Amino acid sequence: MIRAQTTRVRALVHSVLLTQQFFVPIALMLLVVEAILTYAIIQRVSYTEIDWQTYMQQVHGVLGGERNYTKLQGDTGPLVYPAGFVWIYSLLCALTNNGTHVRRAQYVFMGIYLATQALVLMIYRRARVPPLVLPLLVVSKRLHSIFVLRLFNDPVAMLFAYAAVLSMTRTGIRRWSGLLLSLGIAVKMNVQLLLPGAAFVWWRTGGLRTTVVQLVVVALSQVVIAAPFVYAFPHEYVARAFEYTRQFNFVWTVNW
Repeated sequence: MIRAQTTRVRALVHSVLLTQQFFVPIALMLLVVEAILTYAIIQRVSYTEIDWQTYMQQVHGVLGGERNYTKLQGDTGPLVYPAGFVWIYSLLCALTNNGTHVRRAQYVFMGIYLATQALVLMIYRRARVPPLVLPLLVVSKRLHSIFVLRLFNDPVAMLFAYAAVLSMTRTGIRRWSGLLLSLGIAVKMNVQLLLPGAAFVWWRTGGLRTTVVQLVVVALSQVVIAAPFVYAFPHEYVARAFEYTRQFNFVWTVNW
């Protein structure tokens, strides 16, 4: 009898930790834990000002009518992000009383964080990742810091990037993957690093025609998103928003 009970316990533990049987309830539970934890971090841990005020200064330049990217500046440097960044942070500017209500911005980024975690969990579900590894998503101090204590633009870019990755795993919405990926690129050009992998998926699932169509969608949507800047000062926009000659020195990194 004891052996039978031990066998059942082992089978239950195996089902919970290593199969997909309980993946959804475990994922939902982790999202609830994340919501509570992230809210507590916002309430108890001091916000760190690094780039938020600079973002707001750059956005105010655009809202004031400036379309020349070389003239858009902030305290910590020039505007070097694509136009999608401008429009999203313009919205954040409006939602936070011209950037002065930082706590409200933190709550917005809390929502972005939870949405990103939900997307990652759905990707894990599609990849049949065992629930055993899911708690690792909750314990990253750095992730919480980047999202709700620093308010960087990386979280916004990666929200679209993960949405694109998820769409590539689902036949019914795969056609939207190029647009979603482009929205991420429009916030921060680093998302372009996903393009080779995305192109491979498009080619394997739809052939050359699908690959070309998706790449055209990526390119055209960049033009549409940046239309006011491309129309007025095209060279200045491309040179700043997609400055491939830029050097990144480790002394400025936040990865310490």
